[in-house]
Amino acid sequence: MPGTTELDRLAAADRDAIEARLSALVDALASQHAGMRDAIRYTLVGGGKRVRPLLCLWTHDALGGRNRDAALDAACALECVHTYSLVHDDLPSMDNDDYRRGKPSAHRRFGEAVAVLAGDALLTLAFEILCTIPSRYPLAAEDALAAAAALARAAGTDGLIAGQALDIAPPASRDEAAVGEIHLRKTAALIAASMELGAVVAGSGAVGRASARRAGVEAGMAFQIIDDILDIEGEQETLGKTPHKDIDRGKLTLPSVIGIEAARARAHRHVEDALGALPAGGAAPLAMLIRHIADRAH
Repeated sequence: MPGTTELDRLAAADRDAIEARLSALVDALASQHAGMRDAIRYTLVGGGKRVRPLLCLWTHDALGGRNRDAALDAACALECVHTYSLVHDDLPSMDNDDYRRGKPSAHRRFGEAVAVLAGDALLTLAFEILCTIPSRYPLAAEDALAAAAALARAAGTDGLIAGQALDIAPPASRDEAAVGEIHLRKTAALIAASMELGAVVAGSGAVGRASARRAGVEAGMAFQIIDDILDIEGEQETLGKTPHKDIDRGKLTLPSVIGIEAARARAHRHVEDALGALPAGGAAPLAMLIRHIADRAH
């Protein structure tokens, strides 16, 4: 296909695998109520860039892991948490956004009550997936527990929940430190967990997990900075969500504090720091994906 990059080619097969596995896991574990299954599938399957699952899979590969089926399930658990966060973020009581992943957001399609339940179901499904991996693939129970604990920390009051709370009611000091705290909790924590889960499933020890987590924090900080820039510069058709909403709501972002070009340069520095933490050798797809974070247009 004209214009297809090496990263696109490398990602295509794994995105297809992620989509197929997400669909299978929903059918196997979340089909007890047809209406909820449909809402979950609408929000989860067939949309999104799958950055977090790819980071998980490719970290596993970069560390020499040989348990890719288990890594794929861990990647799907991460996508469940990410999608739940988007469903709840779009609610009228939060950002009140009517457009997500190129289509009406969950509360517009199904109503607010069903959207809340679908988000709750996705969050719960993530941990069911992780905790039951040893029943499907050769992953030690203690590794499944470590993966679940890492994801819980990233999604909970030390991570995503705190980040969303700070996003809703930012600190009085509208400075770089305040922005960094929001970015760390809201975005970087889950991206760091994505890479840490890849390391866990690969059988890495404490050092490998710490390096993966550190690289993920840096990559996550870059990701959120670029997201904030794209909110200013992007178009709805490209982004798949409503642009300019952060400006309209006066949200605290790095471009609003230091300007767009300085923020872009900061994102590139975070990417270089992330690359410096990657394991030597065998990390080419992972490195390409992390570089893409700072260069993406959507």
